[in-house]
Amino acid sequence: MNLTSTKTLFASLIAAGFLTACGGGNATTESSTETATTEEVAAVTYSVDPASSVVAWKGEVAGVYGHNGVIEVANGSVTAEGTQITGGDITIDMTTIAPLDSASYKDEEGRRASDLVGHLSTGDFFLVEEFPTATFTIKSHEGSKVTGDLTIRGITKEETLELSSIEVTDGGLTAEGVLVFNRQDYDVKWVHFMKDMVLADNIEIKVNIKAAKS
Repeated sequence: MNLTSTKTLFASLIAAGFLTACGGGNATTESSTETATTEEVAAVTYSVDPASSVVAWKGEVAGVYGHNGVIEVANGSVTAEGTQITGGDITIDMTTIAPLDSASYKDEEGRRASDLVGHLSTGDFFLVEEFPTATFTIKSHEGSKVTGDLTIRGITKEETLELSSIEVTDGGLTAEGVLVFNRQDYDVKWVHFMKDMVLADNIEIKVNIKAAKS
């Protein structure tokens, strides 16, 4: 091999090495092997099943004793992306309020469970004849807190539902939580001032919602 041939071969080897180092030839770039791993979760709307959903309430009298019971869900819907709730409305039928603390009542005038229901339905409390429903409209969900607008007696205030569990399956959504509101904020006040003072202001609502895909 003469000197000219040797120089030509040497130059070819250098060029091949340079192309390889710079990603030439058949080299595959990193971007071409990347696969998208982020997948958007579609929003799903679930229809609340009133027959399977439960709303329980509890109020206290000066911390000495209290009343508790249930109230029916009229209808509602919940929209979620996976287990993240993004919206929804729950309507409660205030005409169905019923006490369960049977030990607190006697079969005598003014002491029956039906007497309590009648009183809670008056203007002293929920004024059911004029406002037969209450609603909770969901606005946001962060961690275990679901924030929304609670409307009682036509008055709307922002409240927070503290979730204890949420489960989403192929069949639907189940969520449980507790919401505590101050009745004074909604004009749920006994007109007898001294009697109203012995009632605890906070009312606890425990919610168990079961909903199916719409």
